[in-house]
Amino acid sequence: MLSKKIFDYTKEGRTVTCYRITNKTGASVEVLDYGGIIRSVLVPDREGKMTDVVIGFDRLSPYIKNRDAYYGAFVGRFANRIAGARFSIDGVDYEVEKNNGENHLHGGNGSFSERIGKVTDESDNSVTLTWESPDMDQGYPGALTVSVRYEFDDKNNLTLKYTGTADKRTLFSPTNHSYFNMNGPSRGFIGDNEIKIHANKFVPVDGDCIPTGSFATVKGALDMRRWTLLSDVFKKEDSDVNLQAGSGIDHSFAIKGYTGDGDIVRAAELYGANTGIRMSVCTNLPGIQVYSGNFIKDGLKGKLGQIYGRRSAICFETQYHPDSPNRSAFQSPVIEPGEKAVYTTVYSFDTPPKAVVLDGYTTNSGDISWEPLYKVCRAVIYDRTTPKDILKRVKGADAIITNKAVLTADIIKELDEKCRYVGLLSTGANAVDIEALREKGIALTNVPGYSTEDVAQLTFAFILELCQKVALHDDAVKRGEWTGSDDFSFTVSPITELAGTTLGIIGYGAIGSRVCEIARAFHMKVLVHSRSEKILPEGARFVTKNELLKKSDIITLHLPLSEETQHLIDADAISMMKDGAILINTARGPLLDEQAVADALNSGKLGGAGVDVLDKEPPSAGDPLLSAKNCLITPHIAWAAQAARIRLIEAVAKNLTAFFAGRKLNRLD
Repeated sequence: MLSKKIFDYTKEGRTVTCYRITNKTGASVEVLDYGGIIRSVLVPDREGKMTDVVIGFDRLSPYIKNRDAYYGAFVGRFANRIAGARFSIDGVDYEVEKNNGENHLHGGNGSFSERIGKVTDESDNSVTLTWESPDMDQGYPGALTVSVRYEFDDKNNLTLKYTGTADKRTLFSPTNHSYFNMNGPSRGFIGDNEIKIHANKFVPVDGDCIPTGSFATVKGALDMRRWTLLSDVFKKEDSDVNLQAGSGIDHSFAIKGYTGDGDIVRAAELYGANTGIRMSVCTNLPGIQVYSGNFIKDGLKGKLGQIYGRRSAICFETQYHPDSPNRSAFQSPVIEPGEKAVYTTVYSFDTPPKAVVLDGYTTNSGDISWEPLYKVCRAVIYDRTTPKDILKRVKGADAIITNKAVLTADIIKELDEKCRYVGLLSTGANAVDIEALREKGIALTNVPGYSTEDVAQLTFAFILELCQKVALHDDAVKRGEWTGSDDFSFTVSPITELAGTTLGIIGYGAIGSRVCEIARAFHMKVLVHSRSEKILPEGARFVTKNELLKKSDIITLHLPLSEETQHLIDADAISMMKDGAILINTARGPLLDEQAVADALNSGKLGGAGVDVLDKEPPSAGDPLLSAKNCLITPHIAWAAQAARIRLIEAVAKNLTAFFAGRKLNRLD
């Protein structure tokens, strides 16, 4: 619902109107037509109590008196600083106001942040303000029409859509300058908020906050890629040169995932532990200026008698990078004549559960996104976690997500009562004590089927390499053996044709059945041994384990590890196999008696083996398979294709969403 009321009057007697958008939950946003100021954002905390998370004032005069702080204001034409207050477009030099020392800041004094916008559109959940800026206004070329649409939906998403059109090439880099505190600005200090910035690069600056060069890798205090308590950042001020240059955080970060194609990506997050409120900032602009309120005046009286002071709130200004009109290394903020430039920033508010990922690196080393998980929880992601650090890292978490970091019965007994869920970044559940979880009433989920195609693919990569000897012949060619040969063709080892050979598949779930399909495409005969019989394709049949061992030329394992299946392939099993048979294991390492397999390879009883899993991972130097003859070993990579890992993260997020919605999905408890 959109309502409006008179907020105040300018010195000239013009009416300043406050527009309030209230959604179905009772949350609301207030916007002034003066400066497009966001005066308040009222959202529910974890108990449902409405909390105002932005700094603001009850009258117009404090906004005007403190205009150089831009409280809540719409800022443009160009947000941030322009060095020397000058720039060039098409060889023409332009000078703009020096309102920040020798530099230009936020469009200059008297720009949009100090003008009343005209309401050009209204709806139940939005209001649009429009400003007309004539040619050479504030020194900028071209007549510019700019609109800002403020939309607040029932999911507590505040969307700011900036639209600009000009009749000449000109600069257009708008932003909003609201100051946020997720614990409520009345607390007086932003240090108890946690921050996360989705950026690997930032823009180093000098003492005037002018870029000193191009991008640099985030480091020291400015490395906030993981959830970081802001007070811990400020503690580094005496030793961190970047904090000293900005008098705190006052830097532009290059948003990871920015495409330039209009895609809206996550830029930053802010969380207040006292309220449980998280704000996520998403945008299609390339940069985000993070400013930690370093120059908020102490003793500043705000809404409802609140007293603000230095670093009582923090800004997240989505925009082009500072001084980008003069920096070819940065994305250009210039728009073309008649072009309709549209930039979007979304501030989303929720009270998410906290989930700790103990060992995320193997799943995502940085080449894919955790975004599906970020959408449903406040994810704290560690690359690796040692056993002694597990309890410390999961303290206060609602959910734990692990792949190989082991949750023993002793660890599970010590978990907070708040923790009600464990999610596996895998199909197998070997890393957790399921009975201990059940005793404590903690839910457990896994992710079946995400890597079926990839495991089947690696299975045949092993089979083809062991039968075709591609690498062996490649090495021979590169050693010069083909160059020195008398014949146009030669072989260094026998090559096996798959058609007509017999493949034995032990375990016939999703992966085993996919391997069967591929084998039939190679015109192989297929024998299957499984706990339960299912419909098989033509050319495949179910047999006992002993018959499969005796008749198969190649045996591949696709079954879970249990007491019954541990060392399924031991010396006795190998003795029943054909001489020269090939063995493949992409399931679980302990399915093999490694010493027995190594002995069979070295004696020639087995013609070759391909294993992606070992009894101990990573293996010790003395693992018998490492030195065995004709043994191909890959480092547990069957699941690691990028597409599979993307599916894995999406599935983990769905499992977590289902749990907190009271639904059961992929439960093992």
